[in-house]
Amino acid sequence: MRLGRRLAALVVAAALGGVRPVTAQSLTLAISALLADSTSPAPVMTVTAFGTLPERGPYTVALTLSNDAQFRNPFYSRSVQGETGTFTIDSLLTEHTIVFFRARLIDRFDAVIAETSARHPVRSWVRLIAPLRGPTTIVDKRTPTFVWSSPPITLLWNYQITVIETQSGLPAFQSNSNLADTTYTPTIPLQANTSYRWRVDAHAANSSGSGEVHVASPGTFVISSDSAPTVTLLYQSFPNPFGRGMRSDKAAIWFDLAHPAKVKLTIYDLRQRMVRRLVPGLLSEGTLAPGAYGRDGTVLWDGTDDAGRVVPSGVYIAVFEGDGVRSSIKLLFRGP
Repeated sequence: MRLGRRLAALVVAAALGGVRPVTAQSLTLAISALLADSTSPAPVMTVTAFGTLPERGPYTVALTLSNDAQFRNPFYSRSVQGETGTFTIDSLLTEHTIVFFRARLIDRFDAVIAETSARHPVRSWVRLIAPLRGPTTIVDKRTPTFVWSSPPITLLWNYQITVIETQSGLPAFQSNSNLADTTYTPTIPLQANTSYRWRVDAHAANSSGSGEVHVASPGTFVISSDSAPTVTLLYQSFPNPFGRGMRSDKAAIWFDLAHPAKVKLTIYDLRQRMVRRLVPGLLSEGTLAPGAYGRDGTVLWDGTDDAGRVVPSGVYIAVFEGDGVRSSIKLLFRGP
């Protein structure tokens, strides 16, 4: 992790001691590059001593890392002469484990005159970001952009992304194996109405230890088609909230219909009293054909009931029923 980027220092003050006690003098050790709640899998750490006395020098700073709080079996132990030492981990720390850090200041008499310690979990090496919204994510582009992240490390990451067709289990495409960026847009369009999974393989090129990780999406994504969606789905309305003081006085509601069906889309208040019938009403009262609805602004709620009266501000529920699916969303109306 680079110094100066969201760094939080763990500071513990300790009284000077050792072979030759010094009175009325305090000393502080600080370990930089440790975040408040976690650490990078390959952090660069600087241990700095403040308030030292020249007559006790020259000094040595030492840093020890272990998986147990007693430091019985440390896996990293280094020391540097001086009042400041920078330490680089040359292999990746195991992700999701707890690592204990201990810094010491040693004077010229080999006495430990200050010590500080900390414990931090190691962040994941790779985290998938998009497309990733629940068990099935609907994507509206045949060349979607894939996004993932890695904590900053001193090592060089190389990535490879693979998109796999869910039904066959075969790769639909695979990038080259030396991507350096954490976003990727394929040049070959994916098939519409097809279920896919995706995976990122990451390799720390100059790690001295095991530096490979493979992360697969927990769910699938589907490229939507306006003419023939693969699933029947109600989307969250937008904007939400809407009404007074918001960027729109109406809420747009989208839904996809995979098969011909009669659809009901109804607004209720929190007491489950019906407020407004949007479908049928705004759309045909008969059977709707498969397709994507609402994109053209035909399904809007303006905060009025079936009689055209403005409803009180508050939370309302839109309930969708059709094609064997019943789902609901919440809308927050701020008033007219």
